[in-house]
Amino acid sequence: KMKNILLPSLLLLASFTYAQQNVRAWYAQGQVWVVWETQQPFPETYGIYKSDQPFTSTNQATVIGRPFAYEYLPGTFAQQTDNPNFTYKIPKPDGSTYTLAPGEGLFVETVMVSGSAYYAVVEWGNTAVTAGVNRTQNAVASTYDPVDQPVSCHVQLSGPLSNGLKANWYCLWLLGKQEYWTGRPDFPVMANFPKNGMPAMFIVSEALAMDTTDGKRIPATHWFHGGGGTAIQHTADKAKQFDIAPQKGISVSHNDGFCRNLISQGDTFFTTGRTAWFGWTKNNNPFDPGFNAGPGDTVINYTQRRVLWIHDWLIKHYRVDPNRVALQGYSMGSGGASALGKAFPNLFSTVCAFNNGFRRVNEETITAIHGTVEENLPTNLRNANNEAVHMNEVMDINTPMSSARDLPLFRTWAGKNDPNDRMHWGPDLVAQYRLADSLGWGHQISWDERPHIYDTLGFHWIQDLVPATQTFRDNLAYQELFDSKQSFPAFFNHRLDTQNNDPGVGLFGTDKGDGDNWGTWGGHHNWDLTAVTDETGKWEVTAWLTSNAPFSNDICPNSPLTNDVAIRKPQQFKPAAGKTLQWSVKDAITGDLLQGGTTVVRSDGLVVIPRVVVYRENIRRVRIAVADPTVAAQEQEEAVFSKLHIEPNPSSGAAFLRFFSPAEGPALLRLYDLNGTVQVSPASIFSGENRISLSHFDRMPAGFYFIEMQINAQRQVVKWIKI
Repeated sequence: KMKNILLPSLLLLASFTYAQQNVRAWYAQGQVWVVWETQQPFPETYGIYKSDQPFTSTNQATVIGRPFAYEYLPGTFAQQTDNPNFTYKIPKPDGSTYTLAPGEGLFVETVMVSGSAYYAVVEWGNTAVTAGVNRTQNAVASTYDPVDQPVSCHVQLSGPLSNGLKANWYCLWLLGKQEYWTGRPDFPVMANFPKNGMPAMFIVSEALAMDTTDGKRIPATHWFHGGGGTAIQHTADKAKQFDIAPQKGISVSHNDGFCRNLISQGDTFFTTGRTAWFGWTKNNNPFDPGFNAGPGDTVINYTQRRVLWIHDWLIKHYRVDPNRVALQGYSMGSGGASALGKAFPNLFSTVCAFNNGFRRVNEETITAIHGTVEENLPTNLRNANNEAVHMNEVMDINTPMSSARDLPLFRTWAGKNDPNDRMHWGPDLVAQYRLADSLGWGHQISWDERPHIYDTLGFHWIQDLVPATQTFRDNLAYQELFDSKQSFPAFFNHRLDTQNNDPGVGLFGTDKGDGDNWGTWGGHHNWDLTAVTDETGKWEVTAWLTSNAPFSNDICPNSPLTNDVAIRKPQQFKPAAGKTLQWSVKDAITGDLLQGGTTVVRSDGLVVIPRVVVYRENIRRVRIAVADPTVAAQEQEEAVFSKLHIEPNPSSGAAFLRFFSPAEGPALLRLYDLNGTVQVSPASIFSGENRISLSHFDRMPAGFYFIEMQINAQRQVVKWIKI
């Protein structure tokens, strides 16, 4: 549920004589670190002042920041680690780390020019400055060098999670300016000026089997919590109904907080607030409890910018594969994941949105920083027509927010018993589903009986917390398999096949006679991620419906299903608009032709194959192919490998695959039985005659098999009788 998070009783610490004293500062890693001693009751805010000359009054200096107590003391970390004595850990000039003492405050300035300056810390509203007490005794020299001294984030805590995975808690301190486009090359503007120096937390959970040896790169998934949640609630040992533990890479649990004062029902109070994972208006004043965003203002995607900076930092420092980064989120976080995927679709492979109503968030604190639905303020983002994207368009499922034609692969789950604010089940949500299914995005849309908060389980896509009783498709480990640079088949127009379930018209609740209580459009479709052909003149994929899975609801109840297929995110296969293409659907094992015809490339370059029939895997896999007849094949199969056969065949003992290849390189073997069960084995080939042992498949029982060999994009199939 979305709610305000109020400032807790922050830290019960020893008192000091002055509101601030022993102010000192130093430069390290692109930022100036200002530290001071404070006392209870902690001032609501401090003013941070700076001048290149010694000064004795704030009137002689420039204010560069105004942190709340929750920010200059580590409120987020104290709250989420349940440790009231938690203190920040920051870099020192000599490369070591300084751990602040209890009662020490912190402000961090991002350096924009080289120079030196004096810094002072004064309780807001006061003006007196005394050197060596609340002002640095000496000037602090700093260097602007984004290449050799880039700004970074800093570890605050490390340790094991309850499931044995390691986690690291990080913090970064944001650069805040009104000119949001004028940041550093290594550190963009991620806040407006009143939030300069704002701290931001994220947690990295590492898989047990994470392997970065020999230059290997790992997948990553960004996780966004709901409006009433926190980052600590979505580390890899939490949220078991989604199974968010990484298997090969990392998960990154972000924290959405926006400290501000607020008036509610006549009372003024402090809140850690929310930005709905997007940002806030350029002119927002967090110290004015009566401030509300309004016409003439622009919502800047400050929070998205922060996540993108962290994304880039992880690629550099965690050896994350930039092509295998996914997004997941729940409630408000699902809106944030969807918005980020729409705004930067080429950066992300998949988006998983749980309980997303695909409407903008309507919480009081968020409306105050985003403006109202009626005002529909513009953002700084531009669409393909170079028009401003407005707030009401940010979190829906169908409005593009960038110049890219294609979106990542979206998976979404919603509940017909979800009454929550802007995330509720309703006619407008189902209308978005129907529109998305008609537009050919390839979104996999699922629904069931779930409410908004999962106090109890038992709805169809999650019957319990153990893997055997919930879908594998929402598992974080499943998202690790996908690649943002790999083309995928976007199955759509599911609603036109009467065998599919239907969500109804959006009547709230189950057993109302309005559609099916649970179901999916596209959630049973699969394709071989290792066998996608994407070349200048042709595109191919092997597809099927799920027939074997631990969770029975994952198994498609129908076979076949008929859908249209759009080719999304092609990297090489980009025929010109208006060109006529040839398409076919063949049995992936026997090569028998099942369907075929021609299709014309749409005006935006999208290729659509009409009414493709896909079967459960235990019946057959199909190979869907599209070719441009005017483009000559760059490489014929005979030029890649030839004379493919098995000897002896039939065989009861050792068997070998023999063939001729003109060059060496990697290959892939796949063995299929008559039920469609597949086993895969990598192989290395050499120029000339090759003889590859089939010992990988020795454990298969006697029977009739097909063995497929794939070299680059070419493949051949031979029959094998094992006796």
